[in-house]
This record gives sequence, structure tokens and C-alpha cells, in this order.
Amino acid sequence: MLVTAHFYEKLPAQFPACGFREHTGIPCLACGGTRAMQSLAHGKWREAFMFHPLFSALVLASPLWFALGLNQFLRGDVMPSTEIQNRRLKRGAVLFFALLLLNWLYLLFFLP
Repeated sequence: MLVTAHFYEKLPAQFPACGFREHTGIPCLACGGTRAMQSLAHGKWREAFMFHPLFSALVLASPLWFALGLNQFLRGDVMPSTEIQNRRLKRGAVLFFALLLLNWLYLLFFLP
């Protein structure tokens, strides 16, 4: 994704403008994501976080998440019980949706 974002301006086709924002004047949950990715691809970290903080954080955290998962796999860690997995899944879903809501509030008030 970062490679595509780096050359985005030179691509023959671009993403259309956000229809939700055009019709309502309110940014959608993904507004600013393309600009954030372009900024990350060009090494402009601060600018990327200004456009879409959650997306930027997730993109930057994904190599760490991959490395931790690979480490667990290579160590041969035993899978936790279904009960523990379900508890983690519920906790993760609540956290994700809370972060999504906070990010959307940020976009509503501060998206350039």
C-alpha cells in the first residue's frame, strides 16, 4: 500500500472524492486515509497523523504486530482456551470501536 501511495499522483486513475462528505458535508470514517497513506509513503509522519490518526497508527503498528505473531508462532506457543480467546476478541472489538469513534470525532473537528 505504501508503494502505491508513493506513486499515487502518477497513476492513471485516482480515487473519487468522498461521496458521503460531498452530500452531507461530514467526513466519513475513512476520510483522510488516502492522504495519510501518501504522507506516510513520503516520510511525513506528522502530516499523516493530522489527516487520519487511527489509520496512520495502524499502518505503523502493523510490522510490530506481524513480528509479535511470528515470534509466537516460531516459539510454538500454545493457543489459549476458547473462553480466553472470546474474551480477548470482545475486548479488542470494544477498544477498536471506541478508537474508531474517537478518530471520527477528530476528523469531524480537525480534518484539513
